[in-house]
Amino acid sequence: MEKSNQQLINETDAEIDQRRIQKLITHIFQSEGLPTETIINIVFTDNTTIHELNKKFLDRDRPTDVLSFNVHTEYLPSELPILGDVYISAEKAKEQADSFGVIFQDELERLVVHGILHLIGYEHDDSEQQVRMEALTEQYLAFSEVEK
Repeated sequence: MEKSNQQLINETDAEIDQRRIQKLITHIFQSEGLPTETIINIVFTDNTTIHELNKKFLDRDRPTDVLSFNVHTEYLPSELPILGDVYISAEKAKEQADSFGVIFQDELERLVVHGILHLIGYEHDDSEQQVRMEALTEQYLAFSEVEK
C-alpha cells in the first residue's frame, strides 16, 4: 500500500473512527483515478469555526456542515498531488445525524464524501449534477458500510 497523505484533524471532543474514514478516502481516490498518495486534509471542527470560514470565504453568515477548499498548487511546490482541505462541523453533523435518524459516524462519512467530491470537481448546481453527486455519495458510503 502506498504512503498515506491523508491528514485527519479532530479539533473537537467527538469520537471519530479515523481508520474508517482513511479507508473511505483511499477508496474514493482509487475509484476516481487519483493517486492514493494525494495530499488531503480533513478537519473536524465546531459550528463557530465553520461559521467564520463560511463568512470569510463564501460571504455566508451562518454555520454549515461541510466546506471544501481546493489548494492552488501553482503556489505550492510539491512532488505529490495536493487536493485540498475539507472542513466538517462535527456539531452540525451530530444535529443532522439526529434529524436524519442515522449514526453520527455515518453522517460524518457522508460529509467527507461530499467534501471530497467537490474537491475533485463535482458540483450540484443543477438537478442532473445533483443526481450524479448523490449517486456517487451512495456508492462510496456503501463501500464504507461493507468495511465496518
